Amino acid sequence: MNLNCKVEGSGIPLVFIHGLSDNLLYWEFLASNLKGDFQIIRFDLRGHGESELGSDEITIDTYVEDLNGLLEELNISNANLIGFSLGGAIAQSFTIKYPDKVDSLVLMSSFYKADQHSFEVITQFKKTLANSFGEFFDYILPLILCPEVIEENKEELMVLKEMASLNANVDAFIKAVDVSLDFNIENEISKINVPTLVLAGKYDGVFLLESHKDLQRQIENSELIVFDNVKHNILIGENNEKILDILKSFYKK
Repeated sequence: MNLNCKVEGSGIPLVFIHGLSDNLLYWEFLASNLKGDFQIIRFDLRGHGESELGSDEITIDTYVEDLNGLLEELNISNANLIGFSLGGAIAQSFTIKYPDKVDSLVLMSSFYKADQHSFEVITQFKKTLANSFGEFFDYILPLILCPEVIEENKEELMVLKEMASLNANVDAFIKAVDVSLDFNIENEISKINVPTLVLAGKYDGVFLLESHKDLQRQIENSELIVFDNVKHNILIGENNEKILDILKSFYKK
């Protein structure tokens, strides 16, 4: 499987795993500001960005094995995983399957199972994607961004929608939706014992704040940090600098 990957810097490895419909560019701010002190590994999930989709059945374990193969190819024996949304689910599953290969976890706007609220929301992802990427984009926007951010960036968001629509692999996104709906590690999450940060937006419309609190409670060696001014997309505005400082402090420990 040909996965698009970008490796920068040197030091302890930080592996960034993006979410559904995103790509490795999602991490540009953090990568550019951390590569001076760490080895930064970013990659596109199957069918996202410039990575191939392939013909395999896609499950959470497919994504886990893709990551494992990438780390082996890069001769990385253990790493720190940072995952956003679906990327966080992949990071958790990888840690459960390969505990000796993970030194720490950062889970941004993520989940360990789809509860009733998120199941309904993610099901709607699939329905809108079946119609068009544009309809999906319009549906998720108020779930991931606060109203004032949408209003202030209306023109830029319209351009982003048009550009993303040109290259969107809807089939890959639908497969990723199915993985999210099926994802449930409730009976295994207690196996995770590496230092873990759970970062959440107070007004997340995809995974409600209570579900983030629940996620943190399930992982013994973990800490929850809530950002009061955002929804699902916490890497925005002044939070970029805040999260950068949080990560630097976390890895110094």
